[in-house]
Amino acid sequence: MKIRVLALILAAAVLLSGCMSYGGIIDYEDMEYTRPDLTQIQDSYDAFCQTAAGDDAEAVIEAIYDFYDDYDWFYTCYNLADIRYCSDLTDIYWEQEYNYCMELTDDVDALLEEMYYVLADSPCREALEAEEYFGEGFFDDYEGENLWDAAFSSLLEQEAQLQMEYYALSEEALAYPSGSVELYDACGQEMGQLLVELIKVRQDMAAYWNYDDYAQFANDFYYYRDYTPQQADALLEEIRTELVELYRAVNADDVWTLADVPSTEEETFAFVRGAAKAMGGTVWDGFQMMEGAGLYDIAYGENKYGASFEVYLTSYYSPFVFMNSSLTRYDCLTLAHEFGHFCNDYACYGSYAGIDVMEVFSQGMEYLSLCYGENTEDLTRLKMADSLCIYVEQAAFAQFEQEMYRLEGDDLSVEGLNGLYEEVILRYGFDSLGYDPREYVEITHFYTNPMYIISYVVSNDAALQLYQLEQEQPGAGLAKLEDNLESEEYYFLSFLTAAQLESPFAEGRIKEVRETFEKVFG
Repeated sequence: MKIRVLALILAAAVLLSGCMSYGGIIDYEDMEYTRPDLTQIQDSYDAFCQTAAGDDAEAVIEAIYDFYDDYDWFYTCYNLADIRYCSDLTDIYWEQEYNYCMELTDDVDALLEEMYYVLADSPCREALEAEEYFGEGFFDDYEGENLWDAAFSSLLEQEAQLQMEYYALSEEALAYPSGSVELYDACGQEMGQLLVELIKVRQDMAAYWNYDDYAQFANDFYYYRDYTPQQADALLEEIRTELVELYRAVNADDVWTLADVPSTEEETFAFVRGAAKAMGGTVWDGFQMMEGAGLYDIAYGENKYGASFEVYLTSYYSPFVFMNSSLTRYDCLTLAHEFGHFCNDYACYGSYAGIDVMEVFSQGMEYLSLCYGENTEDLTRLKMADSLCIYVEQAAFAQFEQEMYRLEGDDLSVEGLNGLYEEVILRYGFDSLGYDPREYVEITHFYTNPMYIISYVVSNDAALQLYQLEQEQPGAGLAKLEDNLESEEYYFLSFLTAAQLESPFAEGRIKEVRETFEKVFG
């Protein structure tokens, strides 16, 4: 059974396209947070149901808009709480607000899911499937019984609770250096056990929807992927065969000392600003919006969440970039990455593209910043080493993730995960830089965004092609990015075909990648 859960909000994009403007953007510091009220959202849904029972299509559309407004406001406040909690993980108020919102997400999404089942039975269904609304056949998948019932909601709630426990443990882990034996000794066992419990719950989710494999379930439930886990496995094996030897050699190089070159927050911001200005067009327009409205937090914080991300604050029509600066030159690449996401959301008024497609814009911005920023010779070497690591290390993590959801019985334990992780990463040459078999507990995506990591691998390949185009003909890579920033294609291979880029699954593609890296490293 093919399910369409996160595809639900695509309908909002169809209805709202062309209706929004970036005029009058509110500064981030003036954005208000109000604790979401589930009763209000339920009342909006009930009013919609009453209207949908009638035959007035225009009234039904208005009722849908009203529900979307409440739905968008909920997620806007949820994301605001997330940003503010991540800014200081010791802030009890924002921790409570974030947890409160997270606990409501399943109920809110269940209402959105149910709305489409109601519309499938509405007398206005034919009118609503017009091209200017949902499109022909949109409601075909919403006929019959809605399987998102109390049992499935309970599984989602269990997952959310375990994720909240992970954030709490992440706060405790701040007391120890990242990647240290001290951290793993203090928190590794408990974090590992949390992952075991998450795997069990997610295996139950897949079984609930009659999937034999969690990876395929996640592809359908969370992402829009037109390639299979089997294709991904073949790509990962090709990466292991073609790139691991070079990966080992680069790890013996002194290129990584470049990552420790100091860079202040101001210098990092100025680098990306200069690159964006040189690129011009939508990229520069987006940067000016980000800077003018203060839609970023890139400061270093001892108590900040130790990662970077970009989110879209729908009700304010504003993307936002979050980063905990390392105060090194590497921050230039991190900020460029998140700014790439910002540009995609800016161009689309909140992108609904598939995850793999979105990552092309973020990683593509990293590569293009090397071509349009200043003093990038060392940064280019660092990025190419980093790119090689994305291929190999993210492939290893993706391989581990694929295999950990196949563990059963006694093998599904902390010890089993430790052993599997060590086995996988040794296949991918991690012994060339040192490792701890427990280090997977610091890979946030395993806990919060299951089966996401393969997106970094495939999208990095497409993004690297922008750099290759730019090297062959200055301006060609940038033009390709600019031409596709408004794309909301949710199938990755379809996007590549439309953009005239090569598939990472194409025969010989990874060999071409190796040759590109060999030109840089000799």
